[in-house]
This record gives sequence, structure tokens and C-alpha cells, in this order.
Amino acid sequence: MNDTNFYFNCTIERTGTHCEFLIDYCQNVTCLNKDVCQSLPPSYECQCLSADYSSLHCEHAPRATVIRQCISKTFGYIAIIALSTVAGFVIIMDILKYGFGIDPSREDRELIRHRRAALERRNREIQKPQNTLHLRPINKGSP
Repeated sequence: MNDTNFYFNCTIERTGTHCEFLIDYCQNVTCLNKDVCQSLPPSYECQCLSADYSSLHCEHAPRATVIRQCISKTFGYIAIIALSTVAGFVIIMDILKYGFGIDPSREDRELIRHRRAALERRNREIQKPQNTLHLRPINKGSP
């Protein structure tokens, strides 16, 4: 019987009884900001694809980038609030008008129509051409 045992002395990037597996140092690593983990034995490195991020897991951003992100989010929220407010106003006005027969702007529209009609009448009177014919007497006997 042969009692010979073989032991493999694997390099730092390999593991297994016959060194058949590569060690994935990025297996439980999360690089932030959609950056890429690169396995570099005996460790790993997050490749920060954007120059805006740095540090071990690409989590640090320059102050200017953070400020720009905050401003962008703020404008987005303001736009959403403004659109929601306008939509809500239109819906409430429609419910009042068609649901309850209440039209808060009816009087204003009628007043505007009356003013516009009066202005149009005034403009027609001013723009009427004066069809006045001036005739000069003709003297047939004059030299």
C-alpha cells in the first residue's frame, strides 16, 4: 500500500485541492456609484469610472458634485410639486363646474366678453372710412 499524500502549495490567487479555482476577491465587495471591482491578489480594487468619485469603494465625491446633485433633486421635487398643484387645481375646477354646476370664473368671462365687444364696437367706429365726396364746380364758360 502506498501512503503518499500530495499537498499543493497554491499561489495567492488560487485555491482548491489542486489549485484549480481562482479566488474572487470581489465576491462580497460592492463598489458604489456603478463602479467596477477588479480582483487584484491578495485583495481587490474598485475602479472608479468617473473622476468625480474616489476612495476604496468609490464613495467619496467632491463637494461640487454633491451640491450639483442636491440642486438637481431639489429642482426635480419643485417641478413635481408645481405640476401636481396645477393638475389638482384643474381637477377641482372641473369637479366644481361639472359635478356641482359651480363655475367660479363665469362672471369674469362675461365681463371680459362685454369689454371685448365694447372695444370692438369702438374700433369699428374709429376705423369706418369717411366716404365724403368733395365736388368742385366746373365753370364751362371760363377761360
